[in-house]
Amino acid sequence: MARFIIFILVAIAAIFGFTLFKMQDTGFINIRLGDFQYETNLLMAGGALMAGVLALLLLFKIISLLYKAIVYFGAQRKERLMEKARVALSHGLIELAEGRFKEAEKLLLKHIQYSENPLLSYLSAARTAQRQGEHERRDEYLRLAHEANPDAEIAIGLTKAELQLDHEQYEQALANLRHLYTLSPKHAYVIKLLLKTYRRLADWYNLQLLLPELKKQKLLSHEELHALELESWHGLLDEKAQPNDTAALTTLWNHIPDSFRTDAGLVQHYARLLIELNALEQAEQVLRHTLDRHWSEALIVLYSELDMVIDNKQLEQIESWCHQHPHNAHLLLALGKHCLAKKLWGKARAHLEASLAIHPMPETYLKLAQLLDQHMDDAEQAQHYYRRGLESLVVTPQHEGEQEQAENPTPQLEKA
Repeated sequence: MARFIIFILVAIAAIFGFTLFKMQDTGFINIRLGDFQYETNLLMAGGALMAGVLALLLLFKIISLLYKAIVYFGAQRKERLMEKARVALSHGLIELAEGRFKEAEKLLLKHIQYSENPLLSYLSAARTAQRQGEHERRDEYLRLAHEANPDAEIAIGLTKAELQLDHEQYEQALANLRHLYTLSPKHAYVIKLLLKTYRRLADWYNLQLLLPELKKQKLLSHEELHALELESWHGLLDEKAQPNDTAALTTLWNHIPDSFRTDAGLVQHYARLLIELNALEQAEQVLRHTLDRHWSEALIVLYSELDMVIDNKQLEQIESWCHQHPHNAHLLLALGKHCLAKKLWGKARAHLEASLAIHPMPETYLKLAQLLDQHMDDAEQAQHYYRRGLESLVVTPQHEGEQEQAENPTPQLEKA
């Protein structure tokens, strides 16, 4: 286009100049500016004007070429620096993976102003700072990452939460994750980290509020969800177990779904809390009702620890268990202790001796010795049981070694 315009101007000037020359009239131009005066003919003025236009065009062309050269060499330099930044990032990530955190941090920040992905560089640098215990520097890198890419708030926030959890900054991590949850309530990893934080903080109430979303998105298996909900009920029971007050604990227990109230571990935990609060009757009732429906060795062991008076109907129920499980030492111990409480000395002795015959336990020796000494006037036999009970409590290292050797004999090498 520019060449076409120049061609037209030159053509017009040539025709105009040739016409003036044929007419033998070159014209006259007088230019006056203050005291300055310049006179020439029209042909010379036109030639000077054309020369000026051509000079300007040439100047513009030279400037254009210089600009293109500057842009070209600038692009080449930028590409070289970007390549250096890519290499530095790659080497920095390798150093980070290999545990050389100080070197990794330097490489990750090298040429970062020319990096195509400064977000990755800053997030990785934050991890290196965390590993070096430089938490203020870590937070600064996270701030710079947000400045470099404000749209990556979720990615930056998740990295920050991970690092805070690793540093046991649970409250800060919780505040951060709750903000991320409001931004993206369906984000699977946000929910998982929030779940992890609630567990670390033992915030069982809010953890249970999160369970429906976990179930809806199928982030955990059915077994994992069941175990998690069971864990939360354990934690909530602990929170409600206040000294001299069983009302809140009992109310919570009554609100727990039946599918969990039949779990032996949860029943055992609830019963132990009741025992610690000296609510022995409630503990006995819970254990007895559960054992009547779902037999559990762990629960009968706990039941055998109870020292209290029960009525005849309850005693008959325990005796019926003994008919169903005649070789259970803990059940026989429990029955013997309840007979002691009801002053049924003969029955108590029979059940305690039967328990000892199956599985000797220090408590059984003690109860039987006390029974014989205090109520059956058999001091000699009582001393025997006292002594056997003490012996069962004391196992010397030598005896342990002998027992272990007996259980796991060392094979003899054959002689060559």
